[in-house]
Parts: sequence; structure tokens; C-alpha cells
Amino acid sequence: MKRLYLALIFLCILSSFSVGAEEFIIKPQTQGEVTFVTGGVGENERNAMQAMRAEYNLNLLFSVRDTGEYLSDVTVRITDSRGNTLMESVSDGPMLFAKLKPGRYIISADRGDGQVIHKKVMVKQRTALSFTWPQEQGN
Repeated sequence: MKRLYLALIFLCILSSFSVGAEEFIIKPQTQGEVTFVTGGVGENERNAMQAMRAEYNLNLLFSVRDTGEYLSDVTVRITDSRGNTLMESVSDGPMLFAKLKPGRYIISADRGDGQVIHKKVMVKQRTALSFTWPQEQGN
């Protein structure tokens, strides 16, 4: 009886670990030819994103200047050099990693307050961009 009780406790412990681990799985999304992941809220998600970083050739980070505050819910649009939208999504966290063909792109990031940042980038191998907004007045 004691063995059965210990076995049940052990199974409960194992299942709680697998449920906890699934909460932090970051799943790739695809729009057209662009595959991307987004997240990085909390230590476990941040670690998961960092582990996947090398698989993506465009790494984006969203933050507020001089505060150390990271941003999520940023609308990101990637367009090619002809102006065709290749991907548009809202970030689940302060990081967005994308796989793009080598080429020139315009990355637009909108934090939802009318302050849109546009950056032109040439993606060959791995490229990292930071989008940093000024502090809001009154903060």
C-alpha cells in the first residue's frame, strides 16, 4: 500500500512538471514565407526565447528609453523593399525573432500610442534591432 501511495505521489509530481513546462513553450508562427516567434515575458519565456535565438536571422527587442522597461503588445510589420507586407503581428513580449530571406526590409513597430518607429535593415545573416521609445510624459 505504501508503494502504491508513493507511486501516485511521484506521478502527480511528474505531471505537474510537464504542465508547468508547457506553459512556457513558445510556438513558431508563419505568415507567408516568414516564420517567427514572439515572447520573453518572465524568466522562463526569456530563457526559451534565448535558446531559439540562433534559429532566426532577425532579432527584435522593444523597450522604453532610460527605464529598463520592456514592452509587449507592440504591432510589428515587416515589408520588403517594394512595400509588400510580409508579416504583421502583435508581440506577446519584448522579443520577436523572424526568419527572412536575405534582402532589404523595413521594420515598423507601433506601441499603440501613435509613436511608430520605422527602421530599414539589410538582412544577410543574423541582424539584431532594438526599438526604444521615449518615456511617456508624467512617468
